[in-house]
Amino acid sequence: MKIWIGLTAVVCLFAAALCAQSLTSLNGLITDATGAVVPGATVELENVATLAKRTTTSDPTGHYNFPQLPPGNYKMTVRGQGFSTKTVSDLALLVNTPATVNVSLEVGAVTEAISVTAEAVQVNSSDASLGNAVAGRVITQLPFEARNVVGILSLQPGVVYLGEPDPGGLNDYRSGSVNGGKSDQANVTLDGVVNYEGRRDRSAGSALRTVPTDNFRQGLFNYARKDGSIGVLTPDQIKEVDPLHIGPSQAALDYFQQYPLPNDNTVGDGLNTAGFRFNASTPLRFNTYIAKFDYALDSSSKHTIFWRGNLQNDNYQNGIPQFPGQPASSVFLENSKGYAIGYTAVVLPTLVSTFRYGYTRQGVESTGVQNVPVSYFRAMDGLYPQTRGLVRIIPVRNLTEDVAWTKGAHAISFGGVVRLISNRRATNRNSFSRAYGNAFWLQGTGGQFLVPDAANANAYKLQFSNILGLLPLLNRRANYDLEGNTLPEGALVKRNFAAQEYEMYVQDTWKVTRGLTITAGLRYSLNPPVYEANGFQTSPSMPLGDWFNLRGALAEQGKPQSLAPKISFDLASKAGGRDLYPYHKKDFAPRLAIAFSPQGDGRLSRFLFGGPGKTSIRAGWGMFYDLFGQGLIRDYDSTALGFSTSINNPANASALTVPRFTGFFNVPLDALPAAPKGGFPQTYPDVQAITNGIDDTLKAPYTMNMNFSIGREFKGGFFVQGSYVGRQSRRSLIGDDIAMPTNLKDPKSGMTYFDAARLLSLYTFANTPVENVAPIPFWENLWPAAAGGGLTATQGIYSQYLATGGDFTTALYGIDVDPCSPCSIFGPFAIFNSQYSSLYSLRSRGHGNYHAMQWTVRKRFSQGYQFDLNYTWSKSTDLASERETDGSIVNGSIRNAWFPGQNKAVSDYDTTHIFSALAVVELPFGRGKKFLTNANRLVEGILGGWQISGVFRNTSGFPAGVNDGAGLATNWELESWATQTGIVPPPHQTKNAPSALPGTPGGPNIFANPQAAFNAYSFTAAGETGQRNGIRGDGYFGIDLGIGKRFQLFKLKDQPHTLQFRAEAFNVTNTVRFDINSAGLDAADQAKFGQYSQTLSRPRVFQ
Repeated sequence: MKIWIGLTAVVCLFAAALCAQSLTSLNGLITDATGAVVPGATVELENVATLAKRTTTSDPTGHYNFPQLPPGNYKMTVRGQGFSTKTVSDLALLVNTPATVNVSLEVGAVTEAISVTAEAVQVNSSDASLGNAVAGRVITQLPFEARNVVGILSLQPGVVYLGEPDPGGLNDYRSGSVNGGKSDQANVTLDGVVNYEGRRDRSAGSALRTVPTDNFRQGLFNYARKDGSIGVLTPDQIKEVDPLHIGPSQAALDYFQQYPLPNDNTVGDGLNTAGFRFNASTPLRFNTYIAKFDYALDSSSKHTIFWRGNLQNDNYQNGIPQFPGQPASSVFLENSKGYAIGYTAVVLPTLVSTFRYGYTRQGVESTGVQNVPVSYFRAMDGLYPQTRGLVRIIPVRNLTEDVAWTKGAHAISFGGVVRLISNRRATNRNSFSRAYGNAFWLQGTGGQFLVPDAANANAYKLQFSNILGLLPLLNRRANYDLEGNTLPEGALVKRNFAAQEYEMYVQDTWKVTRGLTITAGLRYSLNPPVYEANGFQTSPSMPLGDWFNLRGALAEQGKPQSLAPKISFDLASKAGGRDLYPYHKKDFAPRLAIAFSPQGDGRLSRFLFGGPGKTSIRAGWGMFYDLFGQGLIRDYDSTALGFSTSINNPANASALTVPRFTGFFNVPLDALPAAPKGGFPQTYPDVQAITNGIDDTLKAPYTMNMNFSIGREFKGGFFVQGSYVGRQSRRSLIGDDIAMPTNLKDPKSGMTYFDAARLLSLYTFANTPVENVAPIPFWENLWPAAAGGGLTATQGIYSQYLATGGDFTTALYGIDVDPCSPCSIFGPFAIFNSQYSSLYSLRSRGHGNYHAMQWTVRKRFSQGYQFDLNYTWSKSTDLASERETDGSIVNGSIRNAWFPGQNKAVSDYDTTHIFSALAVVELPFGRGKKFLTNANRLVEGILGGWQISGVFRNTSGFPAGVNDGAGLATNWELESWATQTGIVPPPHQTKNAPSALPGTPGGPNIFANPQAAFNAYSFTAAGETGQRNGIRGDGYFGIDLGIGKRFQLFKLKDQPHTLQFRAEAFNVTNTVRFDINSAGLDAADQAKFGQYSQTLSRPRVFQ
């Protein structure tokens, strides 16, 4: 028996396949010098590191096969009767890269040994899996920040990479997308066991806060004109500006006086507010321990086991101070741990079984500083942070069994996976009520304060309301126990969400001929719905998807929403209760792959294909079901009616009656809407609530992946491969507002609400006089009460739409929600729902497509150097791009639930061109090298052992859309995007571009001519979504370099011991690229249009 113990970390990245992806395989053909096959030859394979051995014999056709091998360096020995023994050394087998090594035996004495050195296998002629497997030499020598080897994924074709986040920073949701898939569907395994990433909820190490400007802090009595000049108001002007005679709030003024003076004009509205940028230290401590143990149970290595262990002890500030002098707003603590156990049994040379058990226990805590309700203002960062605490303990148990059986020309694999997940969490983040200064919650969205020449109407209304200290939006948070008792304000809420996942597969790899291999398989997934283990789970009285369809049917029939049934919730554990979503039992995923390697040896064949085994033509198609459930419970948990309730007061509040600000820590609890009475069943009151939910009719999302590739190996170790890669995603989870206003149809005219409202929108944009508006049948037939005072019904409705200046759902709210004025012929709630004004739910309505051309040029390690070059030309489209695991179902959501196709555009992570490269070069000086090959110890110590390595990444620009800015045109909760009506100049990053509004500060901008770009957009009409992702900004660029010096120390039992020192630099050129998601893209904010406020690339870093 042999034992090997070491400390190492190996991360395996793979293309999706059916069988165990942390392993590899080796096959080939044994022939004699004439090309005739040699059956019955003994083939022995030895792992150089662990000394574990496997033995098989060639079959009657001369083929041999070693399935389910751990990746590593091997030595293969072949013995045949009457032939010399041949040994193939330095055989590198890479993860999930089936290798083919053919051996030709020579006639000779049995005792005669012939040794050859294997060349790294680069041609995959076994299946259609894509991806560049990377050997340990590259992983250990390339520069990876914080030595995070998962960064090797970024050097694969088709992968979007936006750099490592700052310590304590949250990964960009666009980063990690692979071949058009969302990044939460990528997977990382450690020796075949799922390796969940435990570092979440991090924030950056530098801060930018929005604060009042000096002008703002002087109070209500300075008046900024459109030309930028400032004057003191007369009493008559004050009366004109403050028509309700409310007067400024002294408490608000005192509060604003505590802010520091701004120092950054890249954020804020440029007049009332600006940014305050400061540096903040983020001390951190990352301690990670990894151990590895391998053991052969018998001398023949037919039974082997391994153990892997990991322990983390992290402590760092994941929430920087709100302002200088304050403590960290949050501290992140982690004590995650995990281990994996594996057992491999070679039952027969043709039958191998591999069992693995993994346990990963993620334990994290993010502390907070606030334990009381607070009052704050929109469009400004609070003077104090609002962070709350969260504790998560997530044990995951993972069991896998894979069996490989070789029968003639067939290699049959079958097995299964069991995952048991428990997500235990405790938090008070959803336990505090709040009061919010939001002018858009006032009557007319605060339009009564607006002056005619305000350059930015929204900013004016918001900040005017703020300086008055108005708190129009009041939010009551209430939590309950299982008996319906209301928990105290701020109580800690504990939940335990459990899930099980089961998968089985069978696969047959049939080697039809020497050069043709067909692989077919089927994977079956059985994933019961996530559930709350202690009974804190409810189900609606009818499936929310059915309720949405019923609302749509009523609108199509010309019937009001007042006929829609009320939604109530009851305990899911009661009779008739339903799961969070259906138990899907028909998730069968077929796979098919064909690999052909021309075997011709003639002159033409060698010219075209390089000779036998040098070219591979492959095609594959597969269906893959997404794993989901753990992400969606975050939104469900925070708003589950009956256990956790968030209720806002109705909008359209009067500025004369809403509470006034008295202090950040003072919330007018008596004015908040009352919490619903506990107990079940529970029915949402008619308060037009804004909340989230889960459509319990959703179906399992899946993708159909396809590829076609041609790869050829050339002399000198060069390999070139061109591929087509396609991905079709279906039933993707996406946020959908199932309570949004309906598209009510007028039975008499056949006109719908969106048709009629769009016409009013166009009149509004043109500022058409009321008397010039022609009658619109929809309004004349359904809102006849709007007529009067010499106006038609259409003109009466139009006057209300005109007053909102583009906030058309607010206008509709006024004429449809009780008490409406005027009401439709149906009374209140013809279009709005009485219970919900917005109910965003995760639904399986998304879809997307990805098509790419990918090229790879590789040079295997020889003559002291190795490199990879990758290029991808692609396009990815979808309806929304945010991940389920982001825990938000609003921002990345459909704007118009009745016409979801309006959201279709290129994906947020779409980038047309992706370049990546890696290189490792050993300098040719020192012992065994081209120069100074016989150097003495001193010369070797100085000049020998040097190595340089590098990584290059570059992409074209990422997309973003222009916000409508005028208000909520179509959806009550989310703005539409603006509509392009002119020619947008091509993006041209300009570091000191002028402002789109002459006379205001400029700065880094997407456009060289921001004013022309701004003029190309207009507000969006009611019922429309606008143009999503129509502008391109910067892409990513980075060059990372490393240099190392290795010293030869000594040998111990023929094992050389060396010591290496390395220095690495990331973004060594300190190149700046800006993030388009930080750009001011708002059709109502001309001054900031196109201006960047944050970089996409990080400054130069050394380690």
